[in-house]
Amino acid sequence: MRFGLAIATVAALSTACTAFTTAPHISTSLSTNRAPSAVLAAVRRSPATALRMAAAPVDAPAAIDAAIATAGANGVALFGKSACPFCKKAKVALYAIGVHATIVELDVVDGGAAIQKELENRTGKATVPNVWLDGKFIGGSEEVLKGVEEGLFDDVEKGEIVVMEEEEKVPVKQAEGAIKVGDTLPSALVWSVFDNDPATYIDLATFGKDKSLLVVGLPGAFTPT
Repeated sequence: MRFGLAIATVAALSTACTAFTTAPHISTSLSTNRAPSAVLAAVRRSPATALRMAAAPVDAPAAIDAAIATAGANGVALFGKSACPFCKKAKVALYAIGVHATIVELDVVDGGAAIQKELENRTGKATVPNVWLDGKFIGGSEEVLKGVEEGLFDDVEKGEIVVMEEEEKVPVKQAEGAIKVGDTLPSALVWSVFDNDPATYIDLATFGKDKSLLVVGLPGAFTPT
């Protein structure tokens, strides 16, 4: 009944956000007595009720209100990003106690940046996750983890406990000649400022003598940073 009312709410806001559509099924391990071991690369609400915004101009305030309305009374709405580690921690903790939040991935939906800005305007929090309980903002991942321990979500309608498996990690192969920990920096002239003036070049070997340096190579960049 709650979900049916929530869908009606979303339909009423169709002028602001064209549609919420069901996300594709993502396989997870289900259990009724185990805590999650890690986290999936992408998380949705539950296969039948996950929310994803269709490609269309988005009225950010209305989109936020629609997601909160869809979560319903004593429900949880989580605005996050699919690759955010803090968002994953919050999702893992909630799924571990059977709380299936209404999740809006701001890096997936159209208008995500505008929605995040509106969330900041409402809550003073610019980062994600941005989590709401029973229509009220409660905080981010730390507040969710603390809330799970202290029973903050006891009155939330529970579903099945979802054990979220860790995604397979693919090792990154270093190119030949890559600088590794413990290596001596080679003699090479690099910019010290972005003015392309040879007078401002520095030699890495000279600059790094008797120093411990962190050298980061940016993909596509023309100089170490």
